[in-house]
Amino acid sequence: MAQAQVDEWCAEAAKHHYVQVSDTHYAAVPREARGVPHQTIPALHAYLDDYVDGLERARALIGVEDRRTVDSLQCLPLSPFAERQAPHVSENSDPTVPKRFRNPDDAVGAEGRAFQVDATCADVAILREPLVSCAAITSPQDCIFGQAQPFLTSMIGAAAALARLARSLTLIQCPNRSNDGITPEEDVHLLYGLLKDYYSEEAPVTDHSGLSHYYASVAAVLLNSIFTSGHRMADVVIVDGNAKGPAACAARMRAQETAGEEPVGAPLKDLVRPEEYARGKAWWAPFARPHKHLNPWTHVSPLLVLLSRINGSLDLPLQVYDEVWAAVHGLVCQGAWLHASPDGLRPPVAPSPLAGLRAASHVRAEHVTPTFVGKTGDLHDAKPAMACVVGVLPMGLQQILALLKGASADERVVVNYAQNFSFLIYRPSAAPDIVTNAKKQRSSKAISCVNVEGDEAAFGTRADKLEVCKLHRIAWRINLDLVKPLCLRVAAPRPNMQRSRGDRASVDYCKQRKRELDEEGLLTKQQVVADALIKAAVLGE
Repeated sequence: MAQAQVDEWCAEAAKHHYVQVSDTHYAAVPREARGVPHQTIPALHAYLDDYVDGLERARALIGVEDRRTVDSLQCLPLSPFAERQAPHVSENSDPTVPKRFRNPDDAVGAEGRAFQVDATCADVAILREPLVSCAAITSPQDCIFGQAQPFLTSMIGAAAALARLARSLTLIQCPNRSNDGITPEEDVHLLYGLLKDYYSEEAPVTDHSGLSHYYASVAAVLLNSIFTSGHRMADVVIVDGNAKGPAACAARMRAQETAGEEPVGAPLKDLVRPEEYARGKAWWAPFARPHKHLNPWTHVSPLLVLLSRINGSLDLPLQVYDEVWAAVHGLVCQGAWLHASPDGLRPPVAPSPLAGLRAASHVRAEHVTPTFVGKTGDLHDAKPAMACVVGVLPMGLQQILALLKGASADERVVVNYAQNFSFLIYRPSAAPDIVTNAKKQRSSKAISCVNVEGDEAAFGTRADKLEVCKLHRIAWRINLDLVKPLCLRVAAPRPNMQRSRGDRASVDYCKQRKRELDEEGLLTKQQVVADALIKAAVLGE
């Protein structure tokens, strides 16, 4: 963070340094809660207050208000899909060949691939070669960090969020319908209709009673995180109209509720400035094409339908993996090309990574694999650092989702992310614009993200790194300013009963007491109840 930006943050933090804790008292924000946190904390950062209040409500419903435990919602990252295909390696440098670590069956056709006990079999991979290249360490030119898999992973994550949102919309509009009686195709069609009304300049032609435009504003951001508006380093990925839509729509809904009206929000044209709406409408225009074979939504919906139908199941036949890969391939190639094309027929134009490609069938691995550092110069081979044609890095999607959460309660929040994918995110101390005390350039090893000399073939020359370093600092500044409302809005202290939960002294006492009971061969009440429940479950009682 540059000194100028630090000063801006300090000035903004000073405005909210004192928080009202009662009718007569204010308290200063603790020093530990100031600035940029490594992670946001419920009950400390105010944008998570809805989450905390929901957990408190759950405690009241199940009657455990007096328990000393700290509650949280945790997601186990378990999925039927895995992407850990063995990287390409030089056959001469593979130490497992003479030691016969591999099973005989696994060794067939394994020459030139690294040995990994948990490697994903190519038959069940959903990101397959040749479009999505596996990592390779076979020559000095191979860049192990410049891979498309992280971008495509976030693309699938955004698609999964859209699929769940589509199902939620159907359940909200038709609460009396059973979950089994709803088809994924109906969910996706309803979501698409809501998006069309959100961008329309006219009155909606379909009945979306019970649904607000806020759902469409969230879906627009998620879809925009797949079909990004900028691919170069430090480019923002969400068009400004879409980025400001969720916070503006939530503010409009609060105003409508205060006025006694139904809180449905408003279409995008009534939420942002005309020029911002025009840019948002231009981004949405490819999805509004009447001909299906020219509309990129035709290649988005199959993936949403598949993810909704799979619904997290781990028992999948090989045919389903093939269908998922076909849907991913169609979205990456046909979907991205159609969205970048001016009319669905002509080739995309610069600055799109697909500029000049006459057909979607021409999209190859070189367009999907990001350009990690780029190449400077005025010659024909100069190429800027470029992200994958779709998606953002996982940390970018995490930032977008956090900002979406904050936008529901803070109209200052702009949901966006600046592309930041090059070498300094792996080793910030390798910044080539940092010099020695004698004002001399540091060694090539010091500015290498892998801390070795001679990495120019894979990670660019010093001039290339300097150019990208400037863009890194721009991206850091943009992203820090975007998350500023989340970091600096500190919540008022919770009641003492809530803040004392999980007290370390109490936990240490419980541990010590449990050890004493174990030494005596005694069980706690919780263990007795748990054993009874397990026994009843095993016996089917």
